[in-house]
Amino acid sequence: MMHCSEDTSIVKFLVAATCILDTLHVSFMCHTLYYYLITSYGVPTNLEYIVWSYPASAVVQLLIVIMVQLFFAHKIYRLCRPVVRWLVTAPIIIFVLAHYGFGMVVTVLLCFNNKMNVFTRTSYYSVTPSAVSVVVAEVLITVSLCVILYDGGSYSACPRAKRLINTITTYAANRCLLTSIVVIAELAVNVDQQALWTMGLNFIVGKLYTNSLLASLNAREHLWSQGSTSMSILNISSLHFADPPTLPKDRRTSQV
Repeated sequence: MMHCSEDTSIVKFLVAATCILDTLHVSFMCHTLYYYLITSYGVPTNLEYIVWSYPASAVVQLLIVIMVQLFFAHKIYRLCRPVVRWLVTAPIIIFVLAHYGFGMVVTVLLCFNNKMNVFTRTSYYSVTPSAVSVVVAEVLITVSLCVILYDGGSYSACPRAKRLINTITTYAANRCLLTSIVVIAELAVNVDQQALWTMGLNFIVGKLYTNSLLASLNAREHLWSQGSTSMSILNISSLHFADPPTLPKDRRTSQV
């Protein structure tokens, strides 16, 4: 993980919290896999029940997703014009909070009912709304970033600056595409009543969000190095040189 000396304490805390939660998520995943593949080997009836570490990993993953999406929502808020800031970020925050609410409902249901069929029984009022809300939030974040970047690049006359903005826009679109595909696949297998596939794909979602946050922060130095020349050109073009001071008459005559 690379760091920047200009990062605020909030960003450093966010990165530290994400890494700690990701480590916990991996630990719970390892316990879940060990239970189903090693402890329950030769005992097929255990596959009908959900081990405690899976709801725990779901809670940790939910926190990671919420933190990362709110981070990007905050960046969109800072980049937007003051007139439309809340108009753009309010729907994102609403769907992020909706995902958190539905996700907590799923987790509570898993704690009180440890049978695998809980996914299909709660599909239409908890699992499906949770997946839909996270996909909608991702689409809103990506569309907002792309529109803001396109709007900012349209006013730039420097080709390198435009290429830099196009690169950032491509990163944002790829991030949304990858996470949305996995979430939609998880929703599809859940509707098809494939509980084990749902658990497997659910493990991947947290990793995608962790990597999207860390990759976006680590890519800053590379993007800055690409845009350093273009930014220096833009800065030079915006300089205004003042008129040179006039010398007193007696000093000018003495110099002559």
